[in-house]
Amino acid sequence: MEQDLKSHQYQAQLKSETFIIIKRGLVWATYVSSVLLLVVMLNAYYFDREYFETELLWLKQFPLALTLVSGIVVIKLFGLYRVGRRQAYLYLGLLLVSWCYLLMGLDSLSGIAMQGIESLADVLVLVFALALFPNRNLMLIGILPFLTFGSIYHFNQYSETPIYPITKFLCFLGIVWSGQKIISGWFFKAVTRSIEKKKLLQQFKRLALIDGLTNISNRRHFDDVLIQEIKASLRTLQPLSIIMVDVDFFKPLNDRLGHQVGDTYLKKVAGVLNSALERPRDLVARYGGEEFVIALPDTDLSGAIQVAEKIKRAIAAAELAHPSSGVSDFITVSQGIAQWHEEMEPVQLLEVADSLLYQAKSAGRDRYCAQTLSAVNKAAV
Repeated sequence: MEQDLKSHQYQAQLKSETFIIIKRGLVWATYVSSVLLLVVMLNAYYFDREYFETELLWLKQFPLALTLVSGIVVIKLFGLYRVGRRQAYLYLGLLLVSWCYLLMGLDSLSGIAMQGIESLADVLVLVFALALFPNRNLMLIGILPFLTFGSIYHFNQYSETPIYPITKFLCFLGIVWSGQKIISGWFFKAVTRSIEKKKLLQQFKRLALIDGLTNISNRRHFDDVLIQEIKASLRTLQPLSIIMVDVDFFKPLNDRLGHQVGDTYLKKVAGVLNSALERPRDLVARYGGEEFVIALPDTDLSGAIQVAEKIKRAIAAAELAHPSSGVSDFITVSQGIAQWHEEMEPVQLLEVADSLLYQAKSAGRDRYCAQTLSAVNKAAV
Protein backbone atom coordinates (compact mmCIF):
# COMPACT_ATOMS: atom_id res chain seq x y z
CA MET A 1 0.00 0.00 0.00
CA GLU A 2 2.75 2.42 0.96
CA GLN A 3 4.70 1.48 -2.18
CA ASP A 4 1.61 2.15 -4.33
CA LEU A 5 1.18 5.53 -2.64
CA LYS A 6 4.80 6.48 -3.33
CA SER A 7 4.43 5.33 -6.95
CA HIS A 8 1.26 7.40 -7.31
CA GLN A 9 2.96 10.47 -5.83
CA TYR A 10 5.95 9.95 -8.12
CA GLN A 11 3.74 9.72 -11.22
CA ALA A 12 1.81 12.80 -10.17
CA GLN A 13 5.02 14.79 -9.75
CA LEU A 14 6.33 13.52 -13.09
CA LYS A 15 3.06 14.57 -14.73
CA SER A 16 3.31 18.00 -13.13
CA GLU A 17 6.91 18.49 -14.33
CA THR A 18 5.87 17.41 -17.83
CA PHE A 19 3.04 19.94 -17.92
CA ILE A 20 5.41 22.73 -16.85
CA ILE A 21 7.67 21.90 -19.81
CA ILE A 22 4.67 21.90 -22.16
CA LYS A 23 3.64 25.34 -20.89
CA ARG A 24 7.15 26.60 -21.54
CA GLY A 25 6.91 25.11 -25.02
CA LEU A 26 3.65 26.98 -25.61
CA VAL A 27 5.29 30.23 -24.54
CA TRP A 28 8.12 29.57 -26.99
CA ALA A 29 5.63 28.65 -29.75
CA THR A 30 3.76 31.90 -29.07
CA TYR A 31 6.81 34.05 -29.68
CA VAL A 32 7.89 32.03 -32.74
CA SER A 33 4.36 32.27 -34.13
CA SER A 34 4.46 36.04 -33.68
CA VAL A 35 7.64 36.20 -35.76
CA LEU A 36 6.18 33.90 -38.42
CA LEU A 37 3.01 36.02 -38.62
CA LEU A 38 5.17 39.09 -39.18
CA VAL A 39 7.05 37.26 -41.92
CA VAL A 40 3.75 36.32 -43.60
CA MET A 41 2.66 39.94 -43.59
CA LEU A 42 5.97 41.21 -44.99
CA ASN A 43 6.01 38.46 -47.59
CA ALA A 44 2.54 39.40 -48.81
CA TYR A 45 3.37 43.12 -48.69
CA TYR A 46 6.47 42.86 -50.89
CA PHE A 47 5.42 40.09 -53.29
CA ASP A 48 1.62 40.44 -53.53
CA ARG A 49 0.88 44.08 -52.81
CA GLU A 50 -2.56 44.01 -54.43
CA TYR A 51 -3.79 41.21 -52.16
CA PHE A 52 -2.12 42.73 -49.13
CA GLU A 53 -3.99 45.99 -49.60
CA THR A 54 -7.39 44.30 -49.56
CA GLU A 55 -9.22 43.69 -46.28
CA LEU A 56 -9.31 39.94 -46.85
CA LEU A 57 -5.77 39.23 -45.61
CA TRP A 58 -6.28 41.32 -42.49
CA LEU A 59 -9.46 39.43 -41.72
CA LYS A 60 -7.64 36.12 -42.12
CA GLN A 61 -4.76 37.04 -39.85
CA PHE A 62 -6.88 38.78 -37.19
CA PRO A 63 -7.84 35.63 -35.14
CA LEU A 64 -4.21 34.52 -34.99
CA ALA A 65 -2.99 37.99 -34.03
CA LEU A 66 -5.67 38.25 -31.33
CA THR A 67 -4.77 34.79 -29.96
CA LEU A 68 -1.06 35.61 -29.84
CA VAL A 69 -1.59 38.97 -28.18
CA SER A 70 -3.93 37.39 -25.62
CA GLY A 71 -1.37 34.67 -24.88
CA ILE A 72 1.46 37.17 -24.41
CA VAL A 73 -0.70 39.36 -22.13
CA VAL A 74 -1.64 36.36 -19.96
CA ILE A 75 2.00 35.29 -19.71
CA LYS A 76 3.13 38.78 -18.71
CA LEU A 77 0.32 39.42 -16.22
CA PHE A 78 -0.09 36.03 -14.53
CA GLY A 79 3.19 34.26 -15.20
CA LEU A 80 3.80 30.76 -16.44
CA TYR A 81 3.02 28.78 -13.29
CA ARG A 82 -0.44 30.27 -12.66
CA VAL A 83 -1.85 28.97 -15.94
CA GLY A 84 -3.87 25.80 -15.38
CA ARG A 85 -4.10 22.73 -17.55
CA ARG A 86 -7.52 23.61 -18.98
CA GLN A 87 -6.47 27.16 -19.89
CA ALA A 88 -3.24 25.95 -21.51
CA TYR A 89 -5.00 23.38 -23.69
CA LEU A 90 -7.70 25.86 -24.64
CA TYR A 91 -5.02 28.31 -25.73
CA LEU A 92 -3.27 25.58 -27.72
CA GLY A 93 -6.54 24.77 -29.51
CA LEU A 94 -7.14 28.43 -30.37
CA LEU A 95 -3.57 28.77 -31.64
CA LEU A 96 -3.89 25.73 -33.92
CA VAL A 97 -7.30 26.76 -35.27
CA SER A 98 -6.10 30.31 -35.91
CA TRP A 99 -3.05 29.10 -37.84
CA CYS A 100 -5.16 26.70 -39.92
CA TYR A 101 -7.63 29.50 -40.67
CA LEU A 102 -4.80 31.77 -41.81
CA LEU A 103 -3.14 29.08 -43.94
CA MET A 104 -6.36 28.33 -45.77
CA GLY A 105 -6.87 32.04 -46.30
CA LEU A 106 -3.47 32.43 -47.96
CA ASP A 107 -4.53 30.39 -51.02
CA SER A 108 -5.35 33.62 -52.84
CA LEU A 109 -1.71 34.75 -52.79
CA SER A 110 0.12 34.62 -56.09
CA GLY A 111 3.65 34.22 -57.38
CA ILE A 112 6.55 34.11 -54.94
CA ALA A 113 4.29 34.85 -51.97
CA MET A 114 2.26 31.69 -52.67
CA GLN A 115 5.40 29.53 -52.86
CA GLY A 116 6.14 30.13 -49.19
CA ILE A 117 2.88 28.69 -47.88
CA GLU A 118 4.04 25.07 -47.96
CA SER A 119 7.31 26.02 -46.28
CA LEU A 120 5.34 27.86 -43.61
CA ALA A 121 3.31 24.71 -42.90
CA ASP A 122 6.52 22.66 -42.63
CA VAL A 123 8.02 25.17 -40.19
CA LEU A 124 4.86 25.02 -38.08
CA VAL A 125 5.19 21.23 -37.94
CA LEU A 126 8.65 21.63 -36.40
CA VAL A 127 7.54 24.41 -34.06
CA PHE A 128 4.71 22.44 -32.50
CA ALA A 129 6.66 19.18 -32.49
CA LEU A 130 9.36 20.83 -30.36
CA ALA A 131 6.88 22.73 -28.19
CA LEU A 132 4.79 19.65 -27.33
CA PHE A 133 7.35 16.85 -27.45
CA PRO A 134 6.90 15.57 -23.83
CA ASN A 135 3.35 14.43 -24.66
CA ARG A 136 3.16 12.30 -27.80
CA ASN A 137 -0.62 12.50 -28.25
CA LEU A 138 -0.61 16.25 -27.75
CA MET A 139 2.27 16.59 -30.20
CA LEU A 140 0.34 14.64 -32.86
CA ILE A 141 -2.67 16.90 -32.37
CA GLY A 142 -0.37 19.87 -32.90
CA ILE A 143 1.41 18.71 -36.06
CA LEU A 144 -1.18 16.66 -37.99
CA PRO A 145 -3.18 19.69 -39.20
CA PHE A 146 -0.07 21.28 -40.72
CA LEU A 147 1.25 18.00 -42.15
CA THR A 148 -2.11 17.38 -43.78
CA PHE A 149 -2.38 20.94 -45.07
CA GLY A 150 1.15 20.88 -46.52
CA SER A 151 0.58 17.57 -48.32
CA ILE A 152 -2.80 18.60 -49.77
CA TYR A 153 -1.48 22.00 -50.78
CA HIS A 154 1.51 20.48 -52.57
CA PHE A 155 -0.72 18.01 -54.40
CA ASN A 156 -3.13 20.74 -55.55
CA GLN A 157 -0.43 23.16 -56.66
CA TYR A 158 2.47 21.09 -57.96
CA SER A 159 1.85 17.34 -58.23
CA GLU A 160 0.02 15.32 -60.80
CA THR A 161 0.02 12.25 -58.56
CA PRO A 162 -0.42 11.95 -54.79
CA ILE A 163 2.73 9.80 -54.41
CA TYR A 164 5.09 12.62 -53.40
CA PRO A 165 2.67 14.38 -51.00
CA ILE A 166 1.82 11.06 -49.29
CA THR A 167 5.52 10.10 -49.11
CA LYS A 168 6.34 13.49 -47.64
CA PHE A 169 3.52 13.16 -45.10
CA LEU A 170 4.64 9.70 -43.97
CA CYS A 171 8.34 10.63 -43.86
CA PHE A 172 7.68 13.76 -41.81
CA LEU A 173 5.39 11.84 -39.48
CA GLY A 174 7.90 9.01 -39.05
CA ILE A 175 10.83 11.35 -38.41
CA VAL A 176 8.91 13.44 -35.89
CA TRP A 177 7.47 10.34 -34.20
CA SER A 178 10.83 8.59 -33.81
CA GLY A 179 12.56 11.83 -32.80
CA GLN A 180 9.94 12.45 -30.16
CA LYS A 181 10.48 8.96 -28.78
CA ILE A 182 14.23 9.53 -28.42
CA ILE A 183 14.00 13.08 -27.03
CA SER A 184 11.16 12.26 -24.64
CA GLY A 185 13.19 9.31 -23.33
CA TRP A 186 16.06 11.65 -22.48
CA PHE A 187 13.59 14.14 -21.06
CA PHE A 188 11.87 11.66 -18.74
CA LYS A 189 15.22 10.35 -17.53
CA ALA A 190 16.32 13.91 -16.74
CA VAL A 191 13.02 14.68 -14.97
CA THR A 192 13.22 11.41 -13.04
CA ARG A 193 16.73 12.19 -11.86
CA SER A 194 15.69 15.73 -10.95
CA ILE A 195 12.76 14.43 -8.86
CA GLU A 196 14.96 11.87 -7.14
CA LYS A 197 17.57 14.53 -6.44
CA LYS A 198 14.93 16.84 -4.91
CA LYS A 199 13.67 14.02 -2.72
CA LEU A 200 17.20 13.24 -1.56
CA LEU A 201 17.84 16.90 -0.77
CA GLN A 202 14.60 17.06 1.21
CA GLN A 203 15.58 13.94 3.13
CA PHE A 204 19.06 15.29 3.84
CA LYS A 205 17.57 18.61 4.96
CA ARG A 206 15.13 16.80 7.22
CA LEU A 207 17.91 14.68 8.69
CA ALA A 208 19.95 17.82 9.31
CA LEU A 209 17.13 19.67 11.10
CA ILE A 210 14.94 16.99 12.71
CA ASP A 211 15.75 14.71 15.62
CA GLY A 212 15.46 11.14 14.40
CA LEU A 213 13.91 9.74 17.59
CA THR A 214 11.35 12.36 18.67
CA ASN A 215 10.61 13.84 15.21
CA ILE A 216 10.97 17.41 16.51
CA SER A 217 13.73 19.93 15.77
CA ASN A 218 17.27 19.04 16.78
CA ARG A 219 19.91 21.12 18.52
CA ARG A 220 21.44 22.41 15.30
CA HIS A 221 18.10 23.68 14.03
CA PHE A 222 17.30 25.29 17.37
CA ASP A 223 20.64 27.11 17.50
CA ASP A 224 20.02 28.53 14.01
CA VAL A 225 16.47 29.60 14.89
CA LEU A 226 17.61 31.18 18.16
CA ILE A 227 20.17 33.34 16.30
CA GLN A 228 17.46 34.52 13.90
CA GLU A 229 14.98 35.23 16.70
CA ILE A 230 17.57 37.31 18.57
CA LYS A 231 18.15 39.36 15.41
CA ALA A 232 14.38 39.79 15.09
CA SER A 233 14.13 40.95 18.71
CA LEU A 234 16.86 43.51 18.06
CA ARG A 235 14.87 44.88 15.12
CA THR A 236 11.42 44.83 16.68
CA LEU A 237 12.38 45.38 20.33
CA GLN A 238 10.09 42.50 21.28
CA PRO A 239 10.99 40.15 24.17
CA LEU A 240 12.35 36.64 23.69
CA SER A 241 12.39 33.85 26.26
CA ILE A 242 13.56 30.25 26.33
CA ILE A 243 12.82 27.27 28.57
CA MET A 244 15.24 24.41 29.22
CA VAL A 245 13.38 21.20 30.11
CA ASP A 246 14.89 18.03 31.60
CA VAL A 247 13.13 14.75 32.37
CA ASP A 248 13.63 13.94 36.06
CA PHE A 249 15.41 10.71 37.04
CA PHE A 250 15.64 9.55 33.45
CA LYS A 251 18.75 7.40 33.91
CA PRO A 252 17.11 5.28 36.65
CA LEU A 253 14.11 4.91 34.33
CA ASN A 254 16.33 3.56 31.55
CA ASP A 255 18.07 1.21 33.97
CA ARG A 256 14.77 -0.09 35.34
CA LEU A 257 12.58 -0.34 32.23
CA GLY A 258 15.17 -0.43 29.44
CA HIS A 259 16.24 1.98 26.72
CA GLN A 260 13.37 1.05 24.42
CA VAL A 261 10.81 2.17 26.99
CA GLY A 262 12.94 5.24 27.67
CA ASP A 263 12.90 6.14 23.97
CA THR A 264 9.13 5.72 23.91
CA TYR A 265 8.79 8.08 26.88
CA LEU A 266 11.04 10.66 25.19
CA LYS A 267 8.75 10.59 22.14
CA LYS A 268 5.69 11.10 24.34
CA VAL A 269 7.31 13.93 26.30
CA ALA A 270 8.29 15.61 23.01
CA GLY A 271 4.66 15.34 21.87
CA VAL A 272 3.41 16.88 25.12
CA LEU A 273 5.87 19.78 24.84
CA ASN A 274 4.95 20.37 21.22
CA SER A 275 1.23 20.37 21.97
CA ALA A 276 1.76 22.92 24.74
CA LEU A 277 2.92 25.51 22.19
CA GLU A 278 0.12 27.42 20.48
CA ARG A 279 1.87 29.83 18.10
CA PRO A 280 3.56 28.92 14.78
CA ARG A 281 6.86 30.62 15.71
CA ASP A 282 7.20 28.82 19.04
CA LEU A 283 9.75 26.03 18.70
CA VAL A 284 10.59 22.98 20.79
CA ALA A 285 13.76 20.96 20.12
CA ARG A 286 15.56 18.01 21.60
CA TYR A 287 18.80 19.47 22.89
CA GLY A 288 20.48 16.23 23.89
CA GLY A 289 19.63 13.04 25.78
CA GLU A 290 16.54 13.71 27.90
CA GLU A 291 16.94 17.50 27.65
CA PHE A 292 14.65 19.74 25.58
CA VAL A 293 14.65 23.46 24.87
CA ILE A 294 11.83 25.80 23.86
CA ALA A 295 12.07 29.18 22.10
CA LEU A 296 9.24 31.64 22.74
CA PRO A 297 9.49 34.74 20.49
CA ASP A 298 7.55 37.87 21.50
CA THR A 299 7.22 36.44 25.02
CA ASP A 300 8.43 38.04 28.23
CA LEU A 301 9.32 36.25 31.45
CA SER A 302 5.76 36.17 32.79
CA GLY A 303 4.49 34.68 29.53
CA ALA A 304 7.23 32.03 29.59
CA ILE A 305 6.30 31.13 33.19
CA GLN A 306 2.72 30.55 32.04
CA VAL A 307 4.00 28.18 29.33
CA ALA A 308 6.17 26.36 31.89
CA GLU A 309 3.18 25.94 34.18
CA LYS A 310 1.14 24.61 31.26
CA ILE A 311 3.90 22.11 30.46
CA LYS A 312 4.03 20.97 34.08
CA ARG A 313 0.28 20.30 34.10
CA ALA A 314 0.36 18.57 30.70
CA ILE A 315 3.19 16.24 31.76
CA ALA A 316 1.28 15.35 34.92
CA ALA A 317 -1.90 14.71 32.93
CA ALA A 318 -0.02 12.32 30.61
CA GLU A 319 0.54 9.96 33.59
CA LEU A 320 3.64 8.24 32.21
CA ALA A 321 4.54 5.69 34.90
CA HIS A 322 7.99 6.12 36.46
CA PRO A 323 8.79 3.42 39.04
CA SER A 324 12.23 4.88 39.80
CA SER A 325 11.29 8.53 40.35
CA GLY A 326 12.12 10.14 43.68
CA VAL A 327 9.31 12.70 43.51
CA SER A 328 6.32 11.04 41.83
CA ASP A 329 4.88 7.82 40.47
CA PHE A 330 4.84 9.40 37.05
CA ILE A 331 7.23 11.25 34.73
CA THR A 332 8.03 14.80 35.85
CA VAL A 333 10.22 17.53 34.37
CA SER A 334 12.40 20.33 35.71
CA GLN A 335 12.52 23.64 33.83
CA GLY A 336 14.79 26.68 33.67
CA ILE A 337 13.32 29.91 32.26
CA ALA A 338 15.41 32.83 30.98
CA GLN A 339 14.65 35.99 29.03
CA TRP A 340 17.06 37.45 26.52
CA HIS A 341 18.27 40.99 26.94
CA GLU A 342 20.32 43.21 24.68
CA GLU A 343 24.02 42.37 24.30
CA MET A 344 23.38 38.80 25.47
CA GLU A 345 24.80 36.21 23.07
CA PRO A 346 22.80 33.03 22.27
CA VAL A 347 25.24 30.86 24.22
CA GLN A 348 24.90 33.12 27.26
CA LEU A 349 21.11 32.89 27.14
CA LEU A 350 21.34 29.09 26.98
CA GLU A 351 23.81 29.05 29.87
CA VAL A 352 21.47 31.12 32.05
CA ALA A 353 18.51 28.83 31.27
CA ASP A 354 20.68 25.75 31.90
CA SER A 355 21.86 27.14 35.23
CA LEU A 356 18.26 27.79 36.28
CA LEU A 357 17.33 24.27 35.19
CA TYR A 358 19.90 22.79 37.55
CA GLN A 359 18.68 25.07 40.31
CA ALA A 360 15.22 23.58 39.80
CA LYS A 361 16.67 20.08 39.96
CA SER A 362 18.65 20.92 43.10
CA ALA A 363 15.56 22.38 44.71
CA GLY A 364 13.73 19.05 44.46
CA ARG A 365 12.78 18.63 40.77
CA ASP A 366 9.24 18.72 39.30
CA ARG A 367 9.41 22.52 39.29
CA TYR A 368 10.74 25.46 37.35
CA CYS A 369 13.09 28.33 38.17
CA ALA A 370 12.78 31.67 36.43
CA GLN A 371 15.13 34.64 36.38
CA THR A 372 14.48 38.29 35.60
CA LEU A 373 16.59 40.37 33.25
CA SER A 374 18.69 41.67 36.11
CA ALA A 375 19.44 38.10 37.19
CA VAL A 376 18.46 39.07 40.76
CA ASN A 377 14.74 38.33 41.14
CA LYS A 378 14.24 34.56 40.98
CA ALA A 379 11.08 32.56 41.34
CA ALA A 380 10.84 28.85 42.11
CA VAL A 381 7.80 26.69 42.04
